[in-house]
Amino acid sequence: MTRETSLLLLQSGWIYLGLTIAVVIVFVLSWLYGTRVRRKLNKESVEVSSIFITSIFGFFAILVAFQLSGSTNIYETQRKLTVDEILSISAVMDSTQMLRADDRQDILKMLVEYVEGRKHFYDRPIRAQGLEERGRAQKDAGLRLLRHAYTLLPKYSGDDRVIFNNFLTRVQIMNTTFDQQFASIFMQAPRILWQALVVLLMIISAICGYKTGLEKGQHVGLTILFLFVVLAAIIICLNLGNPRVSVIRLDVIDAQFPKLLRHLESLR
Repeated sequence: MTRETSLLLLQSGWIYLGLTIAVVIVFVLSWLYGTRVRRKLNKESVEVSSIFITSIFGFFAILVAFQLSGSTNIYETQRKLTVDEILSISAVMDSTQMLRADDRQDILKMLVEYVEGRKHFYDRPIRAQGLEERGRAQKDAGLRLLRHAYTLLPKYSGDDRVIFNNFLTRVQIMNTTFDQQFASIFMQAPRILWQALVVLLMIISAICGYKTGLEKGQHVGLTILFLFVVLAAIIICLNLGNPRVSVIRLDVIDAQFPKLLRHLESLR
């Protein structure tokens, strides 16, 4: 599966529906097969190796815990870097107020363009190629601001030069923070872990269905509930590991960019 396909599946939600349908199909087919085996053996119930089941479920639990830890780390990293980016933009806005009035207007205009682009940076649909193009455009907007600031540097001297150097430093930090934030969205868990989780999910669905068939449908409600919890754990891992394109977003944090934009417009 390509990066483009995975982005589309996560944004559309088809991947969750596909996993659910696959679990249901495997469970039902295994249930029917278990019922057939029980009838063939002509027994009320057939024992299934508890060692085999325990080992499969134990390995799955370890893998889910490992994947959940990694996905949570990805989510927290992107959240923290986005907060850092907002703070760095706010710091540039504050230091802009220390510049001369004629220089301040041009810089505020370029800063508005920068924040406007960042505000819509993760607008959906998100595509791999489009995301790279947005990244280059945002980077160019930050560099234009920095280059313009350097052209103003000779106009400042003495204490004003110290203040302007502080402004330059904050602009550089803003650009660097964006680079870090943009790079963080490409943090992904190894694909083999996701493949292992899906394979184990299908195996567990087959075991549950087969065991339900052997036991004449006893505890079917608890079995379905267990499969629902297992499926939910994988879906949560998927969402946490891809916060920009999944149901679990960073909307609360991204909502600060329109506020920054309104504040910038008030300063002009």
